[in-house]
Amino acid sequence: MADDRDIKIYVKKSVSETTEFKSLTDEIQLHISNGNREKAIALGESLAKVKPEDNVVDLSGFNMTAALLYQIRVLFTFVAEYRIQHKLPVEFLADTASSAMYDYFKANESGYYDNISDGGAFTFYLLALKKGGDVAENIGEQFAKLCNISWQEIADLGKRVFTDASQFFDSMIDEVTFEEV
Repeated sequence: MADDRDIKIYVKKSVSETTEFKSLTDEIQLHISNGNREKAIALGESLAKVKPEDNVVDLSGFNMTAALLYQIRVLFTFVAEYRIQHKLPVEFLADTASSAMYDYFKANESGYYDNISDGGAFTFYLLALKKGGDVAENIGEQFAKLCNISWQEIADLGKRVFTDASQFFDSMIDEVTFEEV
């Protein structure tokens, strides 16, 4: 007897699904034609270029080892992604900016991109966001764990990196003037 499990039955899409898809496609086309897509790409690339050495956060008082600077950069990348997704109200533009940020890493800092692309650190930070309580404090605790340093000063640094980077990236995002659609 023949196995029928791989047989697909075509179900015609409803008019509302077709209309919704057309509306979404039209909106994306508008964002492309009015320059919003290019602005989102430029934003993503700008966010990717921010490094710990750019004085976004006061790092004085710490022995800045390569490992610590790397973890700060990873947290910067996480915060940039997080703020993009929360500050840009249009999903297409948020996804475009995020993709541009990662495309920049892939093209210009492939070693860094390879290191962060597994998402391990981001998973810890995402769990910290969902933990409840003081988000910045939770992020700081995860930062200290990822640094393998259980000092309160390192957790406080992670908290400050999250807070200061959030404000910095928010201001970068706010500076972009997207056209209304």
